[in-house]
Amino acid sequence: MRKIAFQFGLWMAAGFILLFLSMHFLQLSHHYYLRVLNGVIHVAFLTMAIRMYSRQVSIVDNYLQGVVMGMFTSVIGVLAFSIFMFFFLVFDKGFMQQLQASLPIGEYLNPVTASLIIFMEGTVVSLISSYIITRVLGLNAEAHVAKS
Repeated sequence: MRKIAFQFGLWMAAGFILLFLSMHFLQLSHHYYLRVLNGVIHVAFLTMAIRMYSRQVSIVDNYLQGVVMGMFTSVIGVLAFSIFMFFFLVFDKGFMQQLQASLPIGEYLNPVTASLIIFMEGTVVSLISSYIITRVLGLNAEAHVAKS
């Protein structure tokens, strides 16, 4: 479980960082709604991790194992990205000030709170997505067994 979680969690973090840096260099990082693209990366790597794990352990009868796998993978990816963003916001004071000016909660925003918000948002997405992905993969496995 750990090997799969670390493998896909680190790839997830790399995807988040690459997307953010690309958008930042294209001067689009201040568009808050582009974080939806992080959701695509997140769900893609969660699906791959849970699918690989389900090939080793049957998740048909125990959805909790699939959800735990997804959460473990996401904590690694989201935590790494949150730490990256903390340091990025500490060193790029202009971007931090731009976020503070443009967001409704800007007066409460600093590198620590911004990183915590990223981590909390990623954790919630992880929990919901992991459960849905596990259920879908479990249903597909049940349908495959029924056909056989």
